[in-house]
Amino acid sequence: MRAMIMFIGSSIERGKKNPNEDLDYKHSVSIIIPARNEESKIELCVRALMNSDYDKNLFRLYVVNDRSDDRTGEIIDKLSEEFDNLTALHIKSDSEKSNLRGKPGALHYGIQASNGEIIMMTDADCLVNHKWISTVVNRFRNKNVGLVPSYTLIKGESAFDKIQAVEWIYMHTMASAGVGWNNPLGCYGNNLSIRRSVYDMIGGYPNIKFSVTEDLALLKAVFKSGYQVNYLCDYDSTVHTLPTENFKEYISQHKRWAVGGIDLGMNAVLFTLTSLAVWIGLIVALIAFKPVWILAVLFTRIIGDYIIIKPVMNILKENRLYSWIIPAVGFFMLMELIVPPLLLDSRIVWKGQTFNKRS
Repeated sequence: MRAMIMFIGSSIERGKKNPNEDLDYKHSVSIIIPARNEESKIELCVRALMNSDYDKNLFRLYVVNDRSDDRTGEIIDKLSEEFDNLTALHIKSDSEKSNLRGKPGALHYGIQASNGEIIMMTDADCLVNHKWISTVVNRFRNKNVGLVPSYTLIKGESAFDKIQAVEWIYMHTMASAGVGWNNPLGCYGNNLSIRRSVYDMIGGYPNIKFSVTEDLALLKAVFKSGYQVNYLCDYDSTVHTLPTENFKEYISQHKRWAVGGIDLGMNAVLFTLTSLAVWIGLIVALIAFKPVWILAVLFTRIIGDYIIIKPVMNILKENRLYSWIIPAVGFFMLMELIVPPLLLDSRIVWKGQTFNKRS
């Protein structure tokens, strides 16, 4: 049932057409990149953006050095000398306002310094498609659209990398299904864009309750404002990022997502219960020693998730991952058992900073 709901919702969202509004209008764009200790990645990120097909006079990068203790600040200062449309910003101390700690504070700092009509956000460890700006901005021709999330793809060739790559496509598609059903479930902040007038209207991050998943908090605020969200599934709007390097880092990432997902309330409960139902079915089948039941439960789960993921892989040109869908689904099921107990401790360590859900 969950798979069917998600399949229909994501299909509805992918089927949205862009109305022919403002065909000759070019939006000015501000791209915000928070960077904390990213000396090995930030230059590649910037150069990928500078390779964009969008008019260089219409977009500007704002790279926010968020209290880095490596060479990140030095590198972005040098890049700002090379590129006229890059502004290097430096945060020297954390904000005293609790909802502007960490990444939300860095994003807001960059947004305050910018003036583009469309605000686009990505991360320092990301490489954007050269058509990223033009493809995403095109969706804002619809004056009712306030926020445009899009897909992030995972690079990497190891088995663990490919399982993560399948998972990110799966999670994005589930999130897009929520938008299709007008029920915000999530998005990813490394590929997220908002109309400036909408950001200002909702009061931006200073007016949004702090969350370790600031992207979900912004999504919910835009939904509440009445503006439309268009979850874009298009290869040209994709961003590539790196997988987590080891299982410990992977678990930490998923704990952060799960802690932020608590704000989904009943939706989070329903998702957990539907996952638990699969495991209950497996346990009952094992106790009753009914191999056919076991196979039926596993087959239903695998086919359901396969149907959700496969069409999106085609659109995003990720055919290399077809054979990894089945092992990835098994991995997802295992993680659905591992992550919930981690929520007993709501502390999150991210980028060398500690946050607490209750603070």
